[in-house]
Amino acid sequence: PAPTFKELVAVLKEGFWSLMLPVLIFGGIFSGVFTANEAAVVACVYAFIVELFIHRDMKFWDVKKVVVSSAVTSATLLIIVAGASAFGRYLTLEQIPVLIADAVVSHIHSPWIFLLVVNIMLLIVGMFMDIISATLILAPILLPILPEFGISSLHFGLLMTVNLGIGYCTPPLGVSLYITGALVNRGIIYVTRAVMPFLAIQIAILLLLTYLPDLVLFLPSLFYNIQ
Repeated sequence: PAPTFKELVAVLKEGFWSLMLPVLIFGGIFSGVFTANEAAVVACVYAFIVELFIHRDMKFWDVKKVVVSSAVTSATLLIIVAGASAFGRYLTLEQIPVLIADAVVSHIHSPWIFLLVVNIMLLIVGMFMDIISATLILAPILLPILPEFGISSLHFGLLMTVNLGIGYCTPPLGVSLYITGALVNRGIIYVTRAVMPFLAIQIAILLLLTYLPDLVLFLPSLFYNIQ
């Protein structure tokens, strides 16, 4: 049977403070009160206060256990991120992305092949480097080449961001795979198998964005002259 009005009110009243969490997060981010990283801290503090003083599902003597468990998980993740950052810095110092980009673009004359090869290259780079670092290194190299292939810089910027984001969870070295494995206490093989269907969908969407640029340029082209 459908819930009565009183039952709906009771459920909303019980879940009000929980429902306010996404409102707090998105409201704070879009209003500029705090950044996305700061939103995570605010969300943790909010959830801690709600659980401890409003829902009272957590007691004061549980705080130590929660803090220790969070510290262990955070330390594990930080070790993974530190290793990935160190390797990314090594790639930057050795200018390996620059060498790869130069080798790729100097032997290609078809825009379709160029986009395909760049997609593969960015997926690999995204496994080791964060999006900002990879963009700062590769964008100055690749952007001047785009006019030769008739590729919009806006279109390419979107492709670069999507590629590097997918690279974070691309087997076998995507950083997000190891972070997820550490969070759920699963091996990299288990996480890789679990992520493959989602990765296949992401790659399919990436190919659509790559070879059907009007999908992403239609709306901006109504307001700006896309070049």
